Amino acid sequence: MMENQENNMNNRKNYSEAVNTMGKKEFTLIKMQEYGFWPKDLPTPYERQENETKEQYKQRKSLLEKYEKVIAEIDKLYEEKDKINSKLRELQKKYDETWDYERIRLDVSKAIMEESIKRRAERKRQRELEKEQRSEAWKKEKGNKIVFIGKGYSSLLYHKETDEKKLLSQELPIIKDDKELANFLGIEYKQLRFLVYHRDVISIDNYHRYTIPKKKGGVRNIAAPKPILKSSQRRILEEILSKIPTSNDAHGFLKGKSVVSAAKVHIKKPELLINIDLEDFFPTITFERVRGMFKSFGYSGYVASLLAMICTYCERMKVEVRGEEKYVKTSNRILPQGSPASPMITNIICVKLDKRLKGLSSKYDFIYTRYADDMSFSFTADINELNVGSFIGLVSKIVKEEGFNINKDKTKFLKKNNRQCITGIVINNEEIGVPKKWIKRLRAAIYNANKVKNSGEIPSVKVINEISGMTSWVKSVNEERYKDIINDAMNLINS
Repeated sequence: MMENQENNMNNRKNYSEAVNTMGKKEFTLIKMQEYGFWPKDLPTPYERQENETKEQYKQRKSLLEKYEKVIAEIDKLYEEKDKINSKLRELQKKYDETWDYERIRLDVSKAIMEESIKRRAERKRQRELEKEQRSEAWKKEKGNKIVFIGKGYSSLLYHKETDEKKLLSQELPIIKDDKELANFLGIEYKQLRFLVYHRDVISIDNYHRYTIPKKKGGVRNIAAPKPILKSSQRRILEEILSKIPTSNDAHGFLKGKSVVSAAKVHIKKPELLINIDLEDFFPTITFERVRGMFKSFGYSGYVASLLAMICTYCERMKVEVRGEEKYVKTSNRILPQGSPASPMITNIICVKLDKRLKGLSSKYDFIYTRYADDMSFSFTADINELNVGSFIGLVSKIVKEEGFNINKDKTKFLKKNNRQCITGIVINNEEIGVPKKWIKRLRAAIYNANKVKNSGEIPSVKVINEISGMTSWVKSVNEERYKDIINDAMNLINS
């Protein structure tokens, strides 16, 4: 073993002397020739290549590249060797006169620890610098464009691809980013940033919130957008949503259609009328569904997310914190009742639902219509051949698959010997009309108002407005059938 170590030391000494005498380049070339990496018959880099062939030139060029790499590696090794030798000389000088191994161990450990601490400090400084640079870049990016719209809603902001061809085919405006969206809506960029950012707790609400009583108990939450938001939603409705085709079976919130047009589709006195109500219709349509709708038009995930933020809201509860009113979210973002854009969004999202229910209805000899969340199915064939359970089961399956739920408490089965109503309109008489109690109530109101008038007093504005509203409703349903009571009401109102 000692002999091997001595041979290695002699070899290293000989190598060092040879390198110092010949130079690194010449020494490397000789060694490459010695080990067969540079053919001896090939001219060296230092000789003139007068009779060199193309093949020899190509070979020499390839070898020269390897030669240069080897030279660079040797330089690096010698540089490291010099550093190591320098440290060894320092240690040798320091500990030449002592054999205190414990002191040497402690000093070496201390040096290693100092070196480690220094490296860690340098890495920490580098990480902090990189973090600071990322922070500055993030601030700059945030200042130039919208990069975050709230936790849980920003996942598609990275998607910037717009399908211009698809948008143009539907005659929809091309909107590629947030700046173009602000211009499209006719609002300032800072206003757009405010409108599309979701906060769980806010001091200023973008909606006027109130409730209205339902006919059969409970209340309906209404959120009416404030002016800037409302104008933005209306712009989206007029320039985007209104250009998207809807189902022929939908009759709610569409130009030229109404509860009357829905009732007229069904035949008079059907064998069976089934009325089904969709439970929590508007709240079932979430931010994700609205964003997916805009994306299906051809807008990028980025723009679709911003549009969906403008068209949705979350339920909030008013609380007082240190004497200041705050509004805390109580739901995820959903479609608000009160927005001018919401009704059309429901019709667009329900296109597939309507198509599937229409197909099912045709198969079972039903006629189908939908007004908002009220679905009506009238049966036109022999009721003895109808499997109602199977039909309702399939309707429930389709409704669930399309992301909605049926309100079983409001599902009604009306045979022709019952009063059959569709959204308040009776269809099983000779001609469509309103329920008799409605007419009795209107007659009573007109009679009492005339009585007050004949006594020399003036009926209250509230009474006159109520009579006017009821008369307009009756007139819209069947003006010819109720012309006498309409005339009596108009005489009272005009007088």
